[in-house]
Amino acid sequence: MKTNIIAIRKTNSDQANQAFSELMGKTEKILNQKSIQSPNLYKKISSSDLEKESVDIIKQACSGTLFQPEEVKLISGQKFPDITVEKYYGVEVKSTDKNHWVSTGSSIVESTRVAFVENIYMLFGKLGGNPPEFRCRPYQDVLYDIAVTHSPRYLINMELKQGQSIFAKMNTSYDKLRTSPDCIDQVRKYYREKAKQEKKEEMPWWLSNKTIDNAMSFNIRLWDSLSIEEKRDLLANCLILFPETMSPKSLNNKYNQASLWLCSYCQVVNPHIRDTFSAGGTIKYVNEVALKTPVAKIFKTIVDCSDRIKQLLSNPSADMLKLMEEFNPSLLKNRQYYTNWQCQCEQIGEENNVPIREWIEKSVQMK
Repeated sequence: MKTNIIAIRKTNSDQANQAFSELMGKTEKILNQKSIQSPNLYKKISSSDLEKESVDIIKQACSGTLFQPEEVKLISGQKFPDITVEKYYGVEVKSTDKNHWVSTGSSIVESTRVAFVENIYMLFGKLGGNPPEFRCRPYQDVLYDIAVTHSPRYLINMELKQGQSIFAKMNTSYDKLRTSPDCIDQVRKYYREKAKQEKKEEMPWWLSNKTIDNAMSFNIRLWDSLSIEEKRDLLANCLILFPETMSPKSLNNKYNQASLWLCSYCQVVNPHIRDTFSAGGTIKYVNEVALKTPVAKIFKTIVDCSDRIKQLLSNPSADMLKLMEEFNPSLLKNRQYYTNWQCQCEQIGEENNVPIREWIEKSVQMK
């Protein structure tokens, strides 16, 4: 009686995985032999027809192996991967009509992943070659980076060398990342840190798992088109997350991070962001009290937003906590979020001989 691959897998998963690797090697060989014999067969083949062809070839490759041809199945609908083999194994089929081994792959979220599939191979067709060529490699070994179409997607390179995958760069593994409940947050953090190390003013515009699961504004809006309440709320967020914006000193690029955050996280472009924080130069009144000496407009901006900031920091949402962790982690100390923000304001006030904390407290009491 022929030994079933599932039985082998239960006692020795490494042996079963090696058998699947050999099956995919055999599949690659059959495809390339067929392409040499009939090169025009694959040159213009559609992606759906290539998936069907791949199923037929894998079934042929099952001959003389531990795998049953009837257990090679094309999965209908938008599922991942395209083909399942003996329940626990899968094949994702990709191709390019160019003469190279790179392409855009599947979403990093894998929300449509077929249940039970654990070991996946990439079957890739380079259809622009003469003749077309095919390669089969472990899925995680050919994913070198992440790009964004309508969602973050892996980039494929079938010639990728060992240790150059996106998972190696992130110091994680494919299985750890794909099963993480916050995989997009981890990827976003990686690209944020990478930009910092390279001293680049960059920020990923895809945000978190929430970006994929929940509806967000399809359009990017201009600051001037927002309601007064929206502007006030976003301004309060900026003053929380980017303390450099509260300084009246003329610092190079001090609004860059706030500008990037508004665009990437809120889909809002503010072409006059400096004026948003400090338009008007100086002010002579705070909390309806005349000042002996005029002070920078930014201090009134802080005071005017202080009640909203207190609301945001008194019982911060999970999203706000993540934002503080990423952009202003000093606010997290001892979970005294609002007090820590007041201390940041106080330090800036002391540097400029302005009793900003006193003004903030009075403003909150008045409201």
